[in-house]
Amino acid sequence: MSSPVYHDGYLYWAHEQLGIINCVRAKTGESIFEERLPRAGQIYASPILAGENLYFVTRDGSVFVIKADPKFQMSAKNSMRDRSRFDASPVVDGDRLLIRSDRYLYCVAPRK
Repeated sequence: MSSPVYHDGYLYWAHEQLGIINCVRAKTGESIFEERLPRAGQIYASPILAGENLYFVTRDGSVFVIKADPKFQMSAKNSMRDRSRFDASPVVDGDRLLIRSDRYLYCVAPRK
């Protein structure tokens, strides 16, 4: 099971088998939303917070970008499907996102 992310009084995490994103109010445990990501599959990596976005990486290499907000908003879905497994949590390095599979290390950065 991945670790949750805390941001502005809320906890966010994904169910490892069902591809469901959860948000609860940290103080009370009140469920704010449960939303299924489209064709997410398994999620072993913990999400990360970068800026105002949460990044969820699935085992097959899909990366879901969700606004870190108590109202569910999916900003993007990207794919790095290369027939490898993505189990490691991504890492932020400045304006770059480092994503590791069992075969490769990816560096995703904005165009300059």
